[in-house]
Amino acid sequence: METLPPDIASPGVAPDASPSAAGASGADRREGAAAGPAAAGPPGSGGAIGPVRKSPLGFFGAVMLLYLSLGSAAQAFHPALGLAWTEVFVFLLPAGAAAAGSNLRPGPFLLLSRRPRAPLVALGLALGAALFVAAGGIMALTTLVVPRAWVEAFDLSRLFAGPAWQRVAMAAVASVLAPVAEEVAFRGYVQSALGTRARPAAAILGSGLLFALMHLDPVRFPAVLLLGVAFGWLAWRAGSLWPAVAAHVANNALGSGLALSGGADPATGATLASGLAAVSVGLACAAPVALVYWRSTPSPPPAGEAVVPRDPAGSTRFRPSRVPAWYAAAWLAGLASLLGLALLAAGLSP
Repeated sequence: METLPPDIASPGVAPDASPSAAGASGADRREGAAAGPAAAGPPGSGGAIGPVRKSPLGFFGAVMLLYLSLGSAAQAFHPALGLAWTEVFVFLLPAGAAAAGSNLRPGPFLLLSRRPRAPLVALGLALGAALFVAAGGIMALTTLVVPRAWVEAFDLSRLFAGPAWQRVAMAAVASVLAPVAEEVAFRGYVQSALGTRARPAAAILGSGLLFALMHLDPVRFPAVLLLGVAFGWLAWRAGSLWPAVAAHVANNALGSGLALSGGADPATGATLASGLAAVSVGLACAAPVALVYWRSTPSPPPAGEAVVPRDPAGSTRFRPSRVPAWYAAAWLAGLASLLGLALLAAGLSP
């Protein structure tokens, strides 16, 4: 569940950010396979546009600016509705706009086009459930070494302390919308962009690292890093985002269900023995599921398969003029809805 920690989620950083992605310079678009995968032209286009190298850092920077400014304001206005606003307008829409503005078809580049077999999605769910246990153990161990003030400051259980309808809404957003939006942004755009520059292992690790950094939560950082790497591996093996989305759904749904039921937080009363036991059990359950998944995906598609140009004759440098007009319309609607959240918050204030 990607909400800003209570001590950070307050409007105050308000840079002017727009969804963008740093495009490769002309020098980056060198001849040869070492320069990156060749972009496959759409059917009937007559071929590829040559080696492509994209960097996710510009996109990640824009996302963080949006997250710390408008996203934090939205969640301050209303926790559940603000989280939904953040997922759509900070993660989901910017990823599509960044791909389209880079002359890339968003469906293939964000790994949304390829539909995996149902068993792969089921295995993703199972792996996400197993890793929920392992990640909980890692977080419990982390609480033993970080200052207690950090544990209290980054306690997310207070997000489920409101009225029943608000807690259910928070759980629904965290369990369904958040996994889709964040996977599109990080395993879709970020990992695909890294895949044009690095080997799969480096792209998976890089996207997982940026995913963990995005949470701005030092207590959960190691656990979220593990999950991010696992989600990236699932997406890479299948060439599809959907198994990773399934794993993310399982993890967030279990966490939200535990919070709704009033269950103990993994960090509560953590000991070295209990943390190690949870990590061991979770990894032991995850290992056979990962093995079956690995055997079911013997040939991961090459990175170039995701790089399909909208205009085979154009470059992949990001240009705002390439972003379809409906993205701007959606953003105007988003700003209007943010104003509505502010008015709602003002009306609910005593």
